[in-house]
Amino acid sequence: MSVSFSCPQLGDAGLRTQLTEAVQSVVKRWRPAFENWRLSLFKSQSGAGWDLAISGPRFRKIFTLNGPADDLPGLVSAYIDAILAEITEGSRPRPRPSTF
Repeated sequence: MSVSFSCPQLGDAGLRTQLTEAVQSVVKRWRPAFENWRLSLFKSQSGAGWDLAISGPRFRKIFTLNGPADDLPGLVSAYIDAILAEITEGSRPRPRPSTF
């Protein structure tokens, strides 16, 4: 599993470390296989939040997160957790109802 995370506009090195560790933990829990995931976090052009760009196998989206910088580790990990849960659950075969 390979996760690269960039957040060049976030000046606090401690917060960047927390974000990286939170993201790696979530991706490792849902996708332990050898996959490459790239995430970028940058200030929204509107100035009202943060844009999170996520790119992975067969997946690419950009989300806008609203909240203070101190809440970013929780916000980012919650979004990624929900996205990976949906991707993982969506790829599993669903049981067919039995007919009598």
